[in-house]
Amino acid sequence: MTANDTTRSKDFVLRPFRLEDYPQMKAIYEHGLETGHATYETKALTLEQFQRSKIAASVFVAVEADDDSKILGWVSAAPISSRSVFHGVVEDSIYIHPDARGRGIAGALLDKLIEVCQQLHKWAIHAWIFPENEGSAGLHISRGFQKVGTYSHLAKMTYGELAGQWRDTAVYELLLPKPGEKPAS
Repeated sequence: MTANDTTRSKDFVLRPFRLEDYPQMKAIYEHGLETGHATYETKALTLEQFQRSKIAASVFVAVEADDDSKILGWVSAAPISSRSVFHGVVEDSIYIHPDARGRGIAGALLDKLIEVCQQLHKWAIHAWIFPENEGSAGLHISRGFQKVGTYSHLAKMTYGELAGQWRDTAVYELLLPKPGEKPAS
């Protein structure tokens, strides 16, 4: 399967991101912001900022099987550094509309991201997760990610129920086959 293929699963479909999807993707991200447990960011990126910060081939959306325009969730990868030596290591982002939770969408999107990252010759995916976000931690662990550490009081929250508090961030990592090496059997 290539990054341009659509993936069918249950009652939803995964497909590559289109520009016209962004308003719904942004709204889903903003739902995550409202929880106070998804990101340190205080507002969603503009479309232009999003396009500059994400690896285009990694951005996929889940849509209703019978409505290709209804976005249920999305996933993407971004470089962890601008240094060329780290080009094979990415950080993931995954957001699901609150009404779409419990349908297997997050798992399908993360599986797709892992597949695409391997095709793009990436060798590691990192996920930075607030310890309180047990759902995201569980999802990543279910896909083979391992917790590699915790950054203590990484940043102070500026909004939400924890505004003014320093937050820890757990770091999870999935090591992919190194480019040019065959996966271990």
